[in-house]
Amino acid sequence: GLSDNEEHHHEHANNNEHKFKKYSPINLQCQRYHFHEFMIQIHQKIHTYKSLHPKSDPIPSITAQIAREARILCFDEMQITDIADAMIIKRILTLLLDLGVVVVTTSNRPPSGLYEGGMNRAVFLPLVDVLRERLMVVEMGQELDYRKEKKGLIMESSCNEDGSAMKLPSYLVTSNSEMNDMEVLNEWFTRGGGTERQETLPVAMGRTIHVNKSNDSCAWFSFGELCHQPLGAADYIAIAKRFDTVIVEDVPQMSGHCYNEARRFVVFIDALYEAKTKLIIAAHVPRDDLFLGFDATVETNDGDEEIAVADASGDTYVVGEGGSSSSSSTTMIRTNNDRTVEWSATGRIGVSLAQLSAVKEVSFSFQRAESRIAEMTV
Repeated sequence: GLSDNEEHHHEHANNNEHKFKKYSPINLQCQRYHFHEFMIQIHQKIHTYKSLHPKSDPIPSITAQIAREARILCFDEMQITDIADAMIIKRILTLLLDLGVVVVTTSNRPPSGLYEGGMNRAVFLPLVDVLRERLMVVEMGQELDYRKEKKGLIMESSCNEDGSAMKLPSYLVTSNSEMNDMEVLNEWFTRGGGTERQETLPVAMGRTIHVNKSNDSCAWFSFGELCHQPLGAADYIAIAKRFDTVIVEDVPQMSGHCYNEARRFVVFIDALYEAKTKLIIAAHVPRDDLFLGFDATVETNDGDEEIAVADASGDTYVVGEGGSSSSSSTTMIRTNNDRTVEWSATGRIGVSLAQLSAVKEVSFSFQRAESRIAEMTV
């Protein structure tokens, strides 16, 4: 995977430069979105439009509205992991470029790698051609992670009983911490102010999320509360916007064997980082060991033939075996420590062969998440 300072930057290179000369820098409207948040807004707009015009196509109208609001549109961390988003963003980006909107985006992938391994990817590929032709792609090959270089600078302090300064860590390893972990977490929670309470937060699309432990500006979750439930970017964005500080305890080591939980945790970290919300973690392992990298490929064996869906490279592979239908196959993944675990294509453990694109995207995002946690905690 690539950290943020190794991302690909895609900048719109419109050959008709004269179109933009009439816009002075003062009047040129610019909007920036984290890609998760942008897609949430798009789904909300589609829902609203369809409720009013059930038989009409919402995409042209929504795209025209976006173009009226911004002549420069910036996305952070563009990623495509499901077929619905792939089809929506293909149409919206193509129309935006046709309307003369300048598009700038960062991504862990070059255009050719977007939605790699995804279901029905062939219908998404026309957008890849559009991006190659109409955006200038710049690979940021910087190997130095500046977040990790400065991670020792953000230790906050509290006071001992005698008034002397006491450093208060924001990343605790519960197995070998010299401090009383619960005392540290309680101190962070107390700084949130107010009385302890439960509350329910509004989430996009009319949903809500319940917070079992919070105060004026701090929320306290277990890893299970955040990542063992079917939560998504909209839930985590709601949490990040509501609280200045979020505590997460009982965080395990993550790899491909807990794909769904790892995916949710990465999205959660992205939401907090984007909102500049302070993160406090109590984990089972040191920060540098929190994510075990993995890769995923698929081979399907149908008796007489073998179809390689992705290159079998890296230390991890996903293989479908037995039967001509993926619903009756067994999926195996091998991690970096040579551990082999079983995934079921029927969804028994929550991963199917149809999710290959999302699985691979999680592995790509691990390094970014590790880098961000290094900056956010100490």
